[in-house]
Amino acid sequence: MQFLNDLLYTFTNLTLLEILRWIFDVYLVWIIIYLIFNLVKLNVRTMQLLKGVLLVLFLNLMSEMLELAALKALVDIVMDWGFLALIIIFQPELRGALEKIGLNTAKSSEKKGKEKIVDTLCKSVAYLSKRRIGALIVIEQEVKLDEFTTSSTLMDSKLSFELLNTIFVPTTPLHDGAVIIRNENIYCAGAYLPLTTREDISKELGTRHRSAIGASEITDSIVLVVSEETGTMSIARNGRITRFEEIDKFKEALQSYI
Repeated sequence: MQFLNDLLYTFTNLTLLEILRWIFDVYLVWIIIYLIFNLVKLNVRTMQLLKGVLLVLFLNLMSEMLELAALKALVDIVMDWGFLALIIIFQPELRGALEKIGLNTAKSSEKKGKEKIVDTLCKSVAYLSKRRIGALIVIEQEVKLDEFTTSSTLMDSKLSFELLNTIFVPTTPLHDGAVIIRNENIYCAGAYLPLTTREDISKELGTRHRSAIGASEITDSIVLVVSEETGTMSIARNGRITRFEEIDKFKEALQSYI
């Protein structure tokens, strides 16, 4: 109650200019919090790092309250270098967020482009599923996937039903890896994705599905999978994979994600 009284007293003694400056200050803080929240939502790795930051802040608070000199010295070292380390670690996410902030494109053309991508991908997935041809397709979002393209074959070709199906034909040299879609193009083929390390994944899921989950855990990508054994279609996102038997349900989910 005393806090509210003090706050009310402070406001009643502020000039109009000081009140506007205070509102602007709070507005800037909320923008920063909003941007940080968006970064955290990008992938699971970001959430884990945020938990580490909160742990360091908690330890710093405890060391000050309990006057733990050794712990305080260790935490101070971590905090001194931690900011620089976070910038380096979050570099792909920060770049993606800044690009998103500065992006100013026409909504209608963007929507048409996404609809075309969804139609082409679903047509291709249905074709591959019917013939039980295994496939792994990664749709890049905000976080760039350059770290997974070092051993791949760069293509930067226009996305098409014919080209996508040809890549995954079992007799071709690129069929085993993943295709990465960037900016409505097939950026590369034959890319190798990290396998998930989770132990709660079903034993029925093979390497393609584990790669899809692994990539979606550490990036914000949408990963499409076609099972070579069953022809089942799957979508991995945010570390979770959903399987579909019907292409209509698959398309509906993909549209909502993109």
